[in-house]
Amino acid sequence: MKLYYEASEVPDIPMEDSEFIRVDITDMTDTEKTDILKAIKDVMSGKEYKLIEHTCYHDNIPKNAQCVMREI
Repeated sequence: MKLYYEASEVPDIPMEDSEFIRVDITDMTDTEKTDILKAIKDVMSGKEYKLIEHTCYHDNIPKNAQCVMREI
């Protein structure tokens, strides 16, 4: 299992290139996670975006678990 913060820009024009950020926060402390969130928000400043906490089970641990996405 891995834990990520993901930020996806919502562009004005649907086919327009957009910003995407993914940071692995699996082994980070709460303080480090707070710093990462601030940095992501700084990078995405002035853009419309969605911020997600992604619990990823693609490593199949536990077996057959599905990813969980939670909007922050």
